[in-house]
Amino acid sequence: MVRSASITFLFLTVFLTLHPQYAIAKKLKPYQPSDLLEHYRQAHASINDVNNKMIRHRVRPNWIEGDNKFWYKLDLHGNKREWVVVDCLAGTRQLAFDHTAVGKQLSELLQKDVDGSKLNISDLQFDKDLTYCEFKFENSRYRFKYKDKQLEKLAQFLTPPNIVTTSTLITQKEAEIPRWDFAIKDHNAVLVDNENKQEYLLTTDGTVETPYQFNKWSPTRKHVAFMKVQPGDLSQVHLLESSPKDSIKAKLHTRTYAQPGDRFDSFKLFIASTETQKSYAVDADIIDYHGPPRLQWHENNDFFTYQKDDRGHQRVRVIAVSAADGTTRTIIDEKTDTFINQIKFFRHYTKDGKRLVWASERSDWNHLYLYDLHSGQRIIPITSGEWAVKKVHSVHEKEGYLIFSAVGTESDEDPYHEHYFRVNLDGSNLTKLTDGDGTHKIQLSPTRRFLIDEYSRIDQPPIHTLRNATTGKVICRLEIADISQLVELGFNLPERFVAKGRDGKTNIYGMVYRPRIFDPKFSYPVVEYIYAGPHDSHVPKSFMTRMRMFHLAELGFITVMVDGMGTDNRGKDFHDVCWKNLQDSGLPDHITWLKALNAKYPHCDISNLGIFGTSAGGQSSTAALLHHSDFYRVAVSSCGCHDNRVDKHWWNEQWMGYPIEEHYKNQSNTTNANLLKGNLLLMVGEMDTNVPPESTYQLVNALIKSKKEFDLLVVPGMGHSSGGEYGQRRRWDYFVRHLHGLTPPNWNEHGYPPQ
Repeated sequence: MVRSASITFLFLTVFLTLHPQYAIAKKLKPYQPSDLLEHYRQAHASINDVNNKMIRHRVRPNWIEGDNKFWYKLDLHGNKREWVVVDCLAGTRQLAFDHTAVGKQLSELLQKDVDGSKLNISDLQFDKDLTYCEFKFENSRYRFKYKDKQLEKLAQFLTPPNIVTTSTLITQKEAEIPRWDFAIKDHNAVLVDNENKQEYLLTTDGTVETPYQFNKWSPTRKHVAFMKVQPGDLSQVHLLESSPKDSIKAKLHTRTYAQPGDRFDSFKLFIASTETQKSYAVDADIIDYHGPPRLQWHENNDFFTYQKDDRGHQRVRVIAVSAADGTTRTIIDEKTDTFINQIKFFRHYTKDGKRLVWASERSDWNHLYLYDLHSGQRIIPITSGEWAVKKVHSVHEKEGYLIFSAVGTESDEDPYHEHYFRVNLDGSNLTKLTDGDGTHKIQLSPTRRFLIDEYSRIDQPPIHTLRNATTGKVICRLEIADISQLVELGFNLPERFVAKGRDGKTNIYGMVYRPRIFDPKFSYPVVEYIYAGPHDSHVPKSFMTRMRMFHLAELGFITVMVDGMGTDNRGKDFHDVCWKNLQDSGLPDHITWLKALNAKYPHCDISNLGIFGTSAGGQSSTAALLHHSDFYRVAVSSCGCHDNRVDKHWWNEQWMGYPIEEHYKNQSNTTNANLLKGNLLLMVGEMDTNVPPESTYQLVNALIKSKKEFDLLVVPGMGHSSGGEYGQRRRWDYFVRHLHGLTPPNWNEHGYPPQ
């Protein structure tokens, strides 16, 4: 007996030495709400009690004198207001007028109390030298002189009686009827000469099954592009509306909905000349994906281009077509072994018809390239490096530059932070326009000489500065957001947390939110909000006060969100983890991140872990229970895409590939329903037009056949949603019941929302 106790003690000593975080965590008493109804009140109140609690967080410029100056209004607490004027050339920011002095003098002029801090004025104007301002207040106009702080009421200017304002009626000339038209008759293409009242039959083989169809005239109407159509075979989806507003009986809604593997309409291009009245086929492959081609006619109208996307998203071409004879040449030919990220496509044809700005991940990072449309050989990299262009803000061809945002450019910042840059179209003079540890947004002045830079983080309220739009140099500070009332309310700033991913090398970034009433002496169940769609990254990077995970936390949970591998904005290697692998959802990275969180913060009890999400997040949260049941205990999944064969074609073929092979079936939540071990609540809207509801119903069927316990909420009339207020309450109840082990309030007795 003594020996047995010694062995047990030795085992515990070794275990706790190797796992000190476990030793600390065991000393923490699990947090359980003492007044559960009050926690629900707090959670529900948190949805709206943050409204209007932050000030000085928004600058909406009213530019004057071109863009030499601008003014903006600030709404402050207690219905107070402040007007600010900025001189961009002098680099000064000042109050538009002395609010106290104006209020006092208005009170004297109007013989009533006027609070200068709560003025509601309009039509604010300034003189060029900022010696005075004018504004309208209660149907009268006033001028306030800065030097002597004097306010004067201006005379009302009326139209002199000898001046008559007349309106000139302009009769528009009827639009000229073009000489040449294009028509479809008996499914064949016809050129119509309106001047000579003559028709020229271009084709004779059009049928009901394979008709011809118009595409686009050249700007001079010398040529017209048209197509022969081979109809496809697209799926139909059916929605049963159980409770329509105008009927006691259910309604069936049926519509076309292209799903993975469906056959699309295909198009064969032709060109007709109005000079010869003849047509000829374009020497190019049939276009059989993404609908009819969008043609772009170019300089002198002697050629047009179109983009051809191959099925499977592994090849994209830009093809130029000679209008004279239909011959083609390939300008761009993008290929990849995984997927071309068409969500990030950017193309801009210059107005001279000679160049194309094109985005590509050929270097494993999304960058911009300048193509010569005539030769197709001269390729200039506009940007390069181990960082990614996120979006092009604007292209300024005349001046020869563009402005874009990028992520991953700052080695000492979160790689998801978005900064703005200016670069010449030939790749020279790359200039960073924004600065500050956060994610940025910009507003350009009308002549693009100045920009207003706003940046923030989830733990840093917005900061606004005025900058030179050519150099990025700070001209003056504008506003720093004030969140003092949020702090008084008890609002907790989210925490940024970084840990290694599944490979032990790659940093994974996430956020942690703790309830307002938080005591680190207790341990709290952790609930993860997941959205792992490969089209973007999803953990917020700018300041916000409202999120579903914030409200849920008030019920006594610590809530988290993570961007794992397989999401975008970290380079192609990071992104390619999702290729034919949507079941993964980055969850192995989430798990290692959560373990690191627990190691640093033992009050984060990951032994009591829940997860929820909607749409792709609904798919991922269910997958967490099916494939990581040793880690995740509870999931609430709304409107999930549980089988990628049932969902929309473009999303699923983009990431899961084409043709539709066994991996689609093998990764389906429906196929793996027999693996369920935890507690699962499925929600679905019967009128979901995004993800067909049968995706959820088929999972339900598989769970029943596997004799699994689960919960289901079908919301009549609801579309693609997280369930609305009722669904949110059910989600809260589910986590309270299965993570806290408590029985939620009897809402039939208490009523909801709780008072």
